[in-house]
Amino acid sequence: MIYIVYIIAIVSAMVLGLILKLPLLPEQPIRKSWTTSVVFPTAVLALGFTAMVSKLGYLTSTNMDYLIALAIGVLTAIFSKYMLERFLPPQNSEESSDESQEASP
Repeated sequence: MIYIVYIIAIVSAMVLGLILKLPLLPEQPIRKSWTTSVVFPTAVLALGFTAMVSKLGYLTSTNMDYLIALAIGVLTAIFSKYMLERFLPPQNSEESSDESQEASP
């Protein structure tokens, strides 16, 4: 039962992320990319928020759980698209910091 709620939250976040034109995967190279995408952090945040709501006791195995999961997915996609960079600004790349240190005496 709870697995279906997780799947609904993740799928709804990913679908709305694609509708909002978030890229499916981060820029290349993926290991050092801080761009917002559908796979990371949108789906991961949806999974995390669903787990928090479940642990807080708001998911009680009723039909309302599916609507809560859908709402979590929608809110997570909107948060990732429009507000995530305000709370977590993009990290400066290591190359630009190395170049600035070399230029300064």
